[in-house]
Amino acid sequence: MKIYLISFVVSLLITSVSTVLTYHIIDGFDPPVTEDGRRYMPTENIVKSLFLSFVLGAFVFITSVKIQRKKQKK
Repeated sequence: MKIYLISFVVSLLITSVSTVLTYHIIDGFDPPVTEDGRRYMPTENIVKSLFLSFVLGAFVFITSVKIQRKKQKK
């Protein structure tokens, strides 16, 4: 049970940080500005960022569990 808790905390931390970073990267490539210079709500960029962060968080969780299981078997 401890393995899953530690893995969840690590993946939650990575997901939180990567959400902010990927949002700023995506926002830099696709800024939410109309042709006349007005800014609008970047809903598409937020969704892309959340999706990428969720995928990264799941990958980190699975990897973290595998690493901790190997350490316990030794």
